[in-house]
Amino acid sequence: MLAKQILITVWLCLVAGVALPGQEGQPAVSGHDQKAESQAAGNAAEAAGNVAQGEQGPAGSHSHGDDHSHGDDHGHGDDHGHGGDHGHSHGPSLTMEMSPQDIFKWQFDHSVTYPIALFETDEQGNKRKDGWLTIWNVQPWQWTCLGLMLLVFLPVVGSFRKGQVGWFTRVMRGFCLWVRDEMVYSVMGKEEGRRFAPFFMFMFFFIVFMNVIGLIPSLPIFGHSYPFIIYTATGTPYVTVALAVITLATMLFFGIKKNGAVGFFKGLVPHGLPLPLVPIMFLIEIVSLLVKPFALTIRLFANMLAGHLVIASAIGLIFLFARMQEGAATSYLTALPCFGMAVFIYIIEAFITLLQAYIFTYLSINFIHQSIHQDH
Repeated sequence: MLAKQILITVWLCLVAGVALPGQEGQPAVSGHDQKAESQAAGNAAEAAGNVAQGEQGPAGSHSHGDDHSHGDDHGHGDDHGHGGDHGHSHGPSLTMEMSPQDIFKWQFDHSVTYPIALFETDEQGNKRKDGWLTIWNVQPWQWTCLGLMLLVFLPVVGSFRKGQVGWFTRVMRGFCLWVRDEMVYSVMGKEEGRRFAPFFMFMFFFIVFMNVIGLIPSLPIFGHSYPFIIYTATGTPYVTVALAVITLATMLFFGIKKNGAVGFFKGLVPHGLPLPLVPIMFLIEIVSLLVKPFALTIRLFANMLAGHLVIASAIGLIFLFARMQEGAATSYLTALPCFGMAVFIYIIEAFITLLQAYIFTYLSINFIHQSIHQDH
């Protein structure tokens, strides 16, 4: 059983760990590129302000901009002038200087998981091309989940040979038995569900670990790379669609294996239909077959992303109200309910992490069982 579990782990990691690249000709925008664009916009705004001040000065006088550049009547700058190429503009950094859009954009950027390629440049500083060997920002956290699962469940496997085990191992063993008995066996039965139990057990705990890791706050003050910036792998459709494709492939493989290729697609259409309705019903059933993994993808991705966005919105309101009140003491009064709302949603999201893993796995069990045992 351990060998099967290791094979299933490698298979699911290889498929679910591949984040899909962006559209052709539109490479993923990294945090460094976003910062460069922000600095360029700040420099442009600063240059526009300098030009406006220079136009307001008297004719023939020297114009003094915010960047302390000096120009004469002949258009020659002095040796100490700093142009746009040498100036440094970091954009709005304080709450009072940020617009409401900037406040919430800053919060949402930490919540939405963008497909960002790690190790974007090689040793010579050249930008790498996206390919199958590209490592994306969610993949290290998927590997972290696999490592944690080995640390947690290897003692569970060895506990069956021991007389006494610790309380944590007993709790995790109880979770494994619950997934097997209450989820797999209750739908598929004991005889048929025994061979599928390792697969669904791994799927459930893999999703749980990815969801729970996403609840840990990031620490960008120590760095902007792994492991200080934490991403929720299931908060992006690039991961959930891979998990749903695995469910669809399992449905088709075992459904065709049980009923045959012709029998499987023939069984999609109810018996006894009038002949003119058969093509229409066949098309509807094919669409229904493809809608199932699509629903799995959107349900898991949307629920995990929505919780993070609500928490980020509640935290963003703290800074927004502080800006609206210009940092007055009453800002603390508005911060308390916003902070309370963020904590409340955080507690609910901790429950949602387990619920969404249960829903995804339980629906996958039902979809695969229905493909094997067709009603029609």
